[in-house]
Amino acid sequence: MNMVQVVEEREALVACSDQSMRIGVTIWDMETGEKMFHIPTCCSPPLGLLCLRNQFLVASQLNKHGSIGGGSIVVWPLNKPHQPIMNNTVEAIGPLSCTKDGIYLVGGGLSGNAYIWNVINGKLLKTWTAHYKSLKHIIFSNDDSLLVSGSADGMLCVWSMIRLLDVEESESWNPLLHHLPGHMSSITGLLATPCNGYSFIISSALDGTCKVWDFMTGKLVQTQGYPLAITCITLHQVESLLFCGAENGTIFVNKLDIGLEEGLNSIIRGNQSHELKGHRYSIT
Repeated sequence: MNMVQVVEEREALVACSDQSMRIGVTIWDMETGEKMFHIPTCCSPPLGLLCLRNQFLVASQLNKHGSIGGGSIVVWPLNKPHQPIMNNTVEAIGPLSCTKDGIYLVGGGLSGNAYIWNVINGKLLKTWTAHYKSLKHIIFSNDDSLLVSGSADGMLCVWSMIRLLDVEESESWNPLLHHLPGHMSSITGLLATPCNGYSFIISSALDGTCKVWDFMTGKLVQTQGYPLAITCITLHQVESLLFCGAENGTIFVNKLDIGLEEGLNSIIRGNQSHELKGHRYSIT
């Protein structure tokens, strides 16, 4: 299931989608619980649903006319009686991410290719081989200058948006800033967060670890180890609390205390965490 929060004209809405063709997208008012409207045709994969400029819902579609080979990206205007805009893609697109100004949309393919579109005119600006296995997660840095991608092979890559958007590619064209091989299995979560004047990447994987990286140097700063596969992460920015959802329904809570001393890669064990229990199945 995908869930995004939408803020439109003083209303706080939440939109949920499911990968099943049967459910689609439903949007509720968060204050009253009232169902606002329903889009029956959406079948977005994990992390394949987002809100653009608080005006549009964007979803990648794994199935095209009932097949599993094709793909498309569909844009629905919120609270407007316009027909959705569909952009057919050369392959099925999984995760999506967009810049804060809503100008650029990035998608990760099942082949390992990544794509950048100009949202204003719908033009595909760039295609490149980002990973050798399917992309599982893709995010922008807080200033939108960098792009981070995570793959099924456990690899993370940090890309320069300026270089990616360079129209004239020379033989020396290389948008890759950092290649971060630290996880042993598929990436399940990525966060970009500022702390103490620095910018960090927080990643999680099915290998039961969460790792903190320095954005600019690519240096591994901290590793948190857990006895279960981590399926998703989120961060309480004010309190610096990292919440890690696990495959058995447990949520691990740790204080995110980051140091940047030379050579430091602190390790935090899962038995030091506060555990929230109650769910019976994987946290998504």
